[in-house]
Amino acid sequence: MGEIVRLAEYRDKSAFEAGLKVWRQRFKEPLSTRTRLNDLQQHVLCQLAEPSEGDNDFFYSMILSFLGFGYQATFGSVEKREQMTIVDIHLFLLDHIRFEMMRRLGWLSRFCATQYPLFEMVRQFDQIAILCQQDPPLLSETHPGYPEYKTLIDRDRQVFIRRMMPDALKAFKRGMPV
Repeated sequence: MGEIVRLAEYRDKSAFEAGLKVWRQRFKEPLSTRTRLNDLQQHVLCQLAEPSEGDNDFFYSMILSFLGFGYQATFGSVEKREQMTIVDIHLFLLDHIRFEMMRRLGWLSRFCATQYPLFEMVRQFDQIAILCQQDPPLLSETHPGYPEYKTLIDRDRQVFIRRMMPDALKAFKRGMPV
């Protein structure tokens, strides 16, 4: 008698395997459906956080694959509405990759996306993005900018943290072994 395969599980597995192909073209580091941002090696985070045109293509390919469009799908091959979703997911991931760098630097006391696997952050973007908006990152009380941060309203606090991202990338890169 044949094995019963659940269609949703099969789709998830196929989507992950397609994304894994994209990942392996760029990184030698392991990736699983349970890999979270805080599981990634320092050099991987740094490469993912660095702004460049090639990184957009990498992210778009990985997101397309994780969403089930297949390994060969390109950003230009999907409809405009889907392109907007892919860009939204890319920006969401990029923010949280940088938040993870800031957390490792001790600049953030916490941010909620550390609990979600990368694969789920793409596949369940709508739900996870809302949860992350409801529980934004918090600047560490030990950060020199904390007194100013504390005086701001919630929305301005998030802008304050995002303005620190270029400096965080520089500091993170300086702390990397050569």
